[in-house]
Amino acid sequence: MQRTKKNHGFTLIELMVTIAVMAIIAMLAAPSFNNMLISQNLKTTAFNMKDTLKEARSRAMLNRNDIVVCSSMDQTGVAISTAICGANLVGYSSMSIPLQESSVVIANVEKKITVKAASDTYFIFSPRGNLTTTKTITLCSSIGSYILTVGIPGTVDITQGAAC
Repeated sequence: MQRTKKNHGFTLIELMVTIAVMAIIAMLAAPSFNNMLISQNLKTTAFNMKDTLKEARSRAMLNRNDIVVCSSMDQTGVAISTAICGANLVGYSSMSIPLQESSVVIANVEKKITVKAASDTYFIFSPRGNLTTTKTITLCSSIGSYILTVGIPGTVDITQGAAC
């Protein structure tokens, strides 16, 4: 009587083919995954900027003093410090330290996100929570942009734009 041997498992060739197919699928998905990450980073930065602007407006009305909001980098990619941002306020240097600190807000701009050249880089909210003129900042990435517009009454609108 002859016994038949049952194979349990996969052959080496079957495993190699499976791994090769998975590698090909991963290579095809990698570029779109990278674009998705950049897009999400841009969206997060834009909505964080919107929240920062709204919070600064509220703080200006609550504390009854001018509040300046600056992006963390200018149009050329140079970092903006609290002192540089505060210089946009009249009489900033003569304010007390606690008032200086509470009057300046820096909105973080994430890596790989740039501020478009024609954008405003600072917004000054009066004690009534409004601006003297409508201001706009455009945040750009390699795949798109978001445009934040702050109206004279201090309202913040956000729209999605094309690539910069």
